[in-house]
Amino acid sequence: MRTLAILLAAWCLAAPLGAQDALSAAQALYADARYEDALKAFDALKAAGGQPPRTALAVEHGRALCLLALDRGADAEQAIEAMLRLDPSFKPKEDDTSPKIRAVFRDVRRRALAGVLQEVYERAKLAYGRKAYEEAVAGFGQVLALLDDPDLVLDAGPKADMRLVAKAFEDLAKAASAPPPVTPPSGTPPPVGAGGAEAAAPPGGAAAAGTRGGAAADPLYDGASKDVTAPVPERTDVRIPDSLKRSLPTGDVVVELIVSATGTVESVTVRQSPDAVFGALVARAVMDWRYRPASRAGKPVRYRLMTKVVVSR
Repeated sequence: MRTLAILLAAWCLAAPLGAQDALSAAQALYADARYEDALKAFDALKAAGGQPPRTALAVEHGRALCLLALDRGADAEQAIEAMLRLDPSFKPKEDDTSPKIRAVFRDVRRRALAGVLQEVYERAKLAYGRKAYEEAVAGFGQVLALLDDPDLVLDAGPKADMRLVAKAFEDLAKAASAPPPVTPPSGTPPPVGAGGAEAAAPPGGAAAAGTRGGAAADPLYDGASKDVTAPVPERTDVRIPDSLKRSLPTGDVVVELIVSATGTVESVTVRQSPDAVFGALVARAVMDWRYRPASRAGKPVRYRLMTKVVVSR
């Protein structure tokens, strides 16, 4: 039996059969209740490294099952935590796992999921900072899913705050990863600015905050457009939890927004903010603002404007 385990370890390290074959061999040892040998094979696979996430997850799963079978509960819990870092949503299947093993997994998830959630959130923020927006969208989507996980043990206040921040960042990342708008063909009615030229974007580090469906092909006007009445604000409140205002650098935020012909906000771009997270929260709040729409010749039109958002301390 020991010789077989050594051979399996050598296979895993030299990989002549490939990781998948070595994994299958280790799983077969576990199925034969040869738990010590199976664990050595799984450990060798883990030490070899280089596996795709799905294979690495299967390796940690096998290690956890072997460790539980060998009554090494503390080590098994570490393996389960490693699984959660690879796939926080993992839960053992009911049809091929005993109630005792499922209970151990559930207990570990309840204890460790809050920490794993924080790690996922930090990775998503780093991805956003690198401008890896598709990765950031996936990461913040995973954060939002974990916040709904019944095994998550987290007070309602911090949970609501993280949901607010994650959703704001998800909106930002989606807007930033969207393809640029198509330039209208010649002959399109004059849009923004005097003489029909689109007004240049203000300087500074702009960050798109969000968009919602609208008639983007319709003409877009602004303060330089002639014979256009600007939109009138009807609801422009900004609600940010006190806990977030205490923990984030706060201050005035300058945003550029497009008000649709129906008075809703089509998109928001943060032009100036004391902090990226705070700016994202303000921008998300601005998406809910309502206006009496701009008008031209008595007809409602789309309008772009710049405004400073002052958040009370």
